[in-house]
Amino acid sequence: MPSLGEALMEQPDSLSLGAAMRRFGPLLSGLRWRLVVAILCYLVHVATTVVTVAVFAHVVDNVLVTGDLHALLDPMILWIAAVLTGAAGSYGGAVLTGGVTEELLLRLRDRSYLHTQRLAPHARHRFGTGDLVSRNTADVEAVDSLLSSGVVTAAVAVVSLIVYAVAAFVTQWQLALAAAILAPLLWLIARRFGVIVKRASRRERSSAGRISSLVAEGVANAPAIQAAGQLDRDRRRMGRQSRRWRDARMSEIRADAAFSEAVTVVEVLCMIAVIVLGAWQISAGTAELGTLIALTGYLGYLYPQIQTLGGLVVDVTAATASAERVAQVLDAPVGVAETSDGQETQPGPVAHTVKVTLDGLSFAYPESSATVLDDVHLEIGAGDLVAVTGPSGAGKSTLTYLLLRFYDPDSGSILLNGNDIRTMSTPTLRAHMSVLHQRPALMSGSIAENIAFGRTDVAREHIVAAADLAGATPFIERLPGGFDAEVVERGDNLSGGQQQRIALARAFLRDAPLLILDEPTTGLDAETVDEVLEPLARLASSRTTVMITHDPRVLAIANRRIELRDGRFHATGRSA
Repeated sequence: MPSLGEALMEQPDSLSLGAAMRRFGPLLSGLRWRLVVAILCYLVHVATTVVTVAVFAHVVDNVLVTGDLHALLDPMILWIAAVLTGAAGSYGGAVLTGGVTEELLLRLRDRSYLHTQRLAPHARHRFGTGDLVSRNTADVEAVDSLLSSGVVTAAVAVVSLIVYAVAAFVTQWQLALAAAILAPLLWLIARRFGVIVKRASRRERSSAGRISSLVAEGVANAPAIQAAGQLDRDRRRMGRQSRRWRDARMSEIRADAAFSEAVTVVEVLCMIAVIVLGAWQISAGTAELGTLIALTGYLGYLYPQIQTLGGLVVDVTAATASAERVAQVLDAPVGVAETSDGQETQPGPVAHTVKVTLDGLSFAYPESSATVLDDVHLEIGAGDLVAVTGPSGAGKSTLTYLLLRFYDPDSGSILLNGNDIRTMSTPTLRAHMSVLHQRPALMSGSIAENIAFGRTDVAREHIVAAADLAGATPFIERLPGGFDAEVVERGDNLSGGQQQRIALARAFLRDAPLLILDEPTTGLDAETVDEVLEPLARLASSRTTVMITHDPRVLAIANRRIELRDGRFHATGRSA
């Protein structure tokens, strides 16, 4: 399995603009009509600008030049009406486009996050936690420019370009023709800079994901880093990655700035040429001042649309780098038991007792040729407490993954009360199990909410009763707020023993017939283990239990011990 650093060096498959739009286009289902209306609203604004320029040219020739103030009233009324209409159209377009954008991001973020949560363990290990956060936030937001705001901007810019160009040619075709050389020149400039920016954006997004991973890792391990006197080393590691990000970002900034300035220079040169030619025509009596003002007004609106299109090429090619990173997550494999749409049915009936049978079980991780379990046979009777030991990497956690159906065995089967678990719905299968991991999975929220995690409509007295059984009530009542005390991210404001007792209370409340304990005393001192052991034994004694542990005090409560070694189970005897 590749390391985190190696995985982050792997570049996602390249996506062209068309491929990216086809890939994420279905997210616009039911929203495209809003984009059409938004475009029409913006085009109303475009039409009103054409009117205002024409009105201003009329005012110049028929009011300012002649001094006839009586001819001013009607143009002013038309001008004000056009401005108000244009403002309303622009407002409507902005609101509609914004609504589509936010709905699109909501859908994509939901889809991406759901897929991230359902990733198979080996696939999750390819990404760092911080990198997955970056892909689900900044990269997801960048995809918008490919589908909603980018589509509206492109459509409005193209139509505006045509409208202003037609208006300019109608006003004075000779001068408009001189200005038309700008369009192909700007397009070539945009295409060139788009390639440069996309290359830099790929490096920047990859570096940003790596920074997020390093920050998450450093914050989680801060006490260990301090204790080992490695603050400077950790800082230098972050500094090296930050400089990589800075260099990639500077490449983007230089390309963006160069593109903007190149466009500005070309625009100014073309405008100067038009003014010079227009002034010559006025002096020759072949053009009027109002005509030249109207033409320069249309060009003043037309050039920004060309620049918008060119800038959009640059922005969209950069956004495809983020689309590639999001697609890489969405293409990563999920657990075999997960439904394609993530919608789970309600669990079926849960048995009161459970017998587990491993019948000829063999398994190797995808993309790996090493066999983890090889023709394993094991029967765990209802109410048995079986301890599984073995060296690190022997496959003990793999057994948990198979029981939960994150994976299916390559051969053989797992039977629950004689039924192959592959024939059971995922919610029903997992409703039969409670899993206590090495580090309890605590969420932001109250103590009571964490105990009730995984259960709905649980009465407060049941939560308290579960805490009593887990021996958690005394310390909970000492906390400010008691059961309503807030748990910070990952339970970092609680000690290891307190976290474990909350997890035990959760398991008591869940009351599943199969309990899986994965190193439940890891990281706990001897005194804390003594405090946790009694409620742990009480919980395990009332159900079928598979306990992965090396702690001799925990092993003592098992009535059967099995060692997993070289892909096989080896019985080591029964506890007294």
